[in-house]
Amino acid sequence: MDKRTQALYLLAAARNFQPRHHDLLVSQLGSLEALFDLDEAEWPALDLPAGHKQRLREALAGCDPAAELKKLGEQGIAAVGWGDEGYPHLLARLPDAPLMLFCRGDAGLMRHEGIGIVGSRKCSERGRELAKRFGRELAEAGVPVISGMALGIDGAAHTGALEARGPTVAVLGCGVDVVYPPRHNELYEELCRDALVVSEYLPGTAPLKEHFPQCNRIIAGLARGTLVVEAPLGSGALITARLAIDQGREVFCLPGPVGSPYTRGTHDLIKRGQAKLTENVDDILVEYGATRASLRRERAAQPQLPLIEQTAAASASAADVAALDGGAARLLNVLSYEGTHVNDLVRKLGISTGECIAQLTLLEIKGLVSASGNGYYVRL
Repeated sequence: MDKRTQALYLLAAARNFQPRHHDLLVSQLGSLEALFDLDEAEWPALDLPAGHKQRLREALAGCDPAAELKKLGEQGIAAVGWGDEGYPHLLARLPDAPLMLFCRGDAGLMRHEGIGIVGSRKCSERGRELAKRFGRELAEAGVPVISGMALGIDGAAHTGALEARGPTVAVLGCGVDVVYPPRHNELYEELCRDALVVSEYLPGTAPLKEHFPQCNRIIAGLARGTLVVEAPLGSGALITARLAIDQGREVFCLPGPVGSPYTRGTHDLIKRGQAKLTENVDDILVEYGATRASLRRERAAQPQLPLIEQTAAASASAADVAALDGGAARLLNVLSYEGTHVNDLVRKLGISTGECIAQLTLLEIKGLVSASGNGYYVRL
């Protein structure tokens, strides 16, 4: 296991470290790996908040990242670090993106652009059936269904996706080796075997109440858009919706019976113009230039890419992409179809601005990217 991954594990163990803290450490130490060589005289000058510095010292003293990561690998748990090739590009855009994700199942699923489905734990039977239906129909089209494995709407959405033998991602507010809620033990086992369970918390972490708002930001951050099925006013699902709005993502809401307490939150979002009234899956897909029929056709033509982003498929051939060297390929991987600023690319990849521009120029010549102005580049 490389030293950078070990250092990211250390920051995950220290808790609440974000990309800005990562960048502070790299700017001061020259590399993240230098954390392991810090001597006592260097600590006072380390430019971190006091709490972060104290927790980092404790993690360094009490944690053996190499041994812990080896143990996780033996347990079938993958650790994906921020800035790694396998890290989901949508989530990487967030200023509070977790520096490490722990995964059980097919970690590749979280790299694709899915739709979040959220709602109340205490839902109506109508809401449960709708969540299952939307989960099933999105998964049938190859679109990953992202939710939180909670009782009610979340569990129903995952169940629908699994019934369709389609992709789904469960984001947990505990370690990926902890089943919560316990009633979803069978669902958890199915997700680990046939889909993906992911968490920012170290394996073994208990499902504490304060973890779940943090979990909501990852659900919204992994998804291209979020569907709220049922949510009373004050529901945690509305937190996820607000986070999606703040992240510049689409929010969709199902309408419900007038006066029902289960739908007051969704109706409020629609009335405020913050969500699109949604009656079927195509109401969601049309926002991304797709339909269930078009995705099924593309899935048949390109079974390795059964996802929303097929609607913005690259014009370059697979051979052009395969011929790229490591640095250019890594840059292309983190470049989004909506546009990424040069400064963000430099920060994510840990390269100089000059090197980044040189690689972008090469990719532009090959027809893989396009400059869109003001320092932004778009993947084609």
